[in-house]
Amino acid sequence: MEEILSAKLSIESFLNIGLAVLISYGLLEMGYLYFFRKYEKMKDYRQTTINFVFVIVMNVLIAAMFGAISTGVLCIIGYQNALFVGGLNWYWWIYGWLIYEFFYWVQHWLAHKVRILWCLHSPHHAPESMNMFVGFNHNFLEVIFYMPFFLGFLPAFFGVHPVIILVIVVVDVIWGNLLHVNDSVVRGRYGFLERFLQTPSYHRVHHAQNIRYMDTNYNSITLFWDWVFGSLQPLDDHEPVVYGITREVKTGNFFDVQFGELVLLAKDVWQAPTLKDKLFYMIQPPGWSHTGEHRTVKQLKETLFSHGDTIAPH
Repeated sequence: MEEILSAKLSIESFLNIGLAVLISYGLLEMGYLYFFRKYEKMKDYRQTTINFVFVIVMNVLIAAMFGAISTGVLCIIGYQNALFVGGLNWYWWIYGWLIYEFFYWVQHWLAHKVRILWCLHSPHHAPESMNMFVGFNHNFLEVIFYMPFFLGFLPAFFGVHPVIILVIVVVDVIWGNLLHVNDSVVRGRYGFLERFLQTPSYHRVHHAQNIRYMDTNYNSITLFWDWVFGSLQPLDDHEPVVYGITREVKTGNFFDVQFGELVLLAKDVWQAPTLKDKLFYMIQPPGWSHTGEHRTVKQLKETLFSHGDTIAPH
């Protein structure tokens, strides 16, 4: 266990360096867009910057009250209670990568399909543009509790060595944030990488509110599980991405971005006529209604497809 803790400290130090580089690039990107491109959506930067500081403060406060909660800590706990124990041989790295990305797909799918979880995930999708700081734009509960459980504890519980998990986390954080590079700075496609990796073009699709694009491309490194589960959607050059979520959001307003979806959920739960309906509003997909007049992504895609669209619904 001492070797794992030592490796954890070294890997987390490397991760901190990576985060510092990403933040530095984000600042350079923001400056370039503001001074040289006269970018129209600078208001998104205000909200994402405030959110980034807020998440850091909440992380410090929660750690002070309850102790350290992180992917590293939870993967060690998971490994200590694992169903079976994996090692560091090459085949365990392949297994670990598949398991980590599986649970990434699952948690991301749930975040889009369970409304209470969507309330936590929606701040990441609220901005009406794509820039590096959008990659850091999460609800603090999602970052501190939800994602470390799925990406730390569960892979370790299924036998993935903590060192493998932490190395993949570093790759995931760095590559996953680079997926949010502004499309006015780095344009187009990414050649042969598009065949097996999530790239900025795939992730722009994921952030779209276009009906055919919604709820696709859940993974952040490879395309494998999106291909397996049928959620892979390449960018269509004939349909530009429209960023954001389907409700009108004051994207420069920190509180509307962070808590707007929770407020709407609370109203729906309060007005629901039965206890079952109240529960369903929390666990059914966004757009579900006790009246039967659903506007979930599934219904929207079925309607689009029934009107002759060439893309079948997922």
